[in-house]
Amino acid sequence: MELNVSELIKEGPGSNKSYTFSDILVSMNHHYVSQSPMLGSNTEVSLSGTTKMLRTDSGIWVTARFKCQVICLYSRCLNLHSRQLSLKINEEYYLVTYNSNDFEIEESQFISKENILDLVPSIHDHVNLDIPLNPICREGCAGIYINCGLDLNKQ
Repeated sequence: MELNVSELIKEGPGSNKSYTFSDILVSMNHHYVSQSPMLGSNTEVSLSGTTKMLRTDSGIWVTARFKCQVICLYSRCLNLHSRQLSLKINEEYYLVTYNSNDFEIEESQFISKENILDLVPSIHDHVNLDIPLNPICREGCAGIYINCGLDLNKQ
């Protein structure tokens, strides 16, 4: 999800803007959200929410609240299921010209030279952190048969 923030950058520190968004991110072959072992390789993540941006002296502070729907795999039976996540991003994104000797800044935390702020890496991180490591469909899930992969819950 890329946002053009050129107007906000021109306005100077203290300026703010709010956006309402609804978007679908498609992850394919280790892009966007697919690096989680609990998500399928061609997963669609539907997002909706609000973003508030505040111009700071070093960049833009983003507060985003969103809900997303992801398709995950149960860890025992490997069946797909839909999971609703409610997440909040509270991060600062820096201008390309910003130089800090106090702390290391990830490359994804910089606004591009074209004044495009990309929230996808942060969304990716927050979604992966919110999905349980080993979700199960129910407490007594029998899993799959080791030799052939049949679902033992359906026998």
